[in-house]
Amino acid sequence: MDQNPYQIIFKDAFDTFKVFHTLNLKETGCVLPDAPKTIWQILNHLITWQAYQIGMLQSQELVILDEEATWINQLETTNQKKLELTVSIFDSQIQQINNQISNLDSNDLLIHNKLKILQDLSVHLSFHIGEIILMRRMMGTYPLPHEMKEFLL
Repeated sequence: MDQNPYQIIFKDAFDTFKVFHTLNLKETGCVLPDAPKTIWQILNHLITWQAYQIGMLQSQELVILDEEATWINQLETTNQKKLELTVSIFDSQIQQINNQISNLDSNDLLIHNKLKILQDLSVHLSFHIGEIILMRRMMGTYPLPHEMKEFLL
């Protein structure tokens, strides 16, 4: 079976570069100078935002989400199981998004709307993944560019 053209277009668009692999409790709540949020807050924001966007992809009902309400006040989690569960929810959402891409049909009357949502999801995720990579590099817990090839194997 041929890969649909949308899978080709969005190939690697939702790559997280293993940013949540090996993440530990201390890192989730580390407050860096001038950083507006912690990794824990960003992860939870991503989950809330992606749930909203996935809902839009599936139903196409316009629901207004207050972006400010997607941010939690809790700076960190002190529970490893909760961290693992939260990362698992995030990973599940990425799989849902990829499944949505696999099921796109160019004959769908709403294809343009769905592509716009996917583009928004990709750009939003890229921004925050880059933010987390920078934060983890500043903490010394994420590979530098010249170490990435081996890390991503």
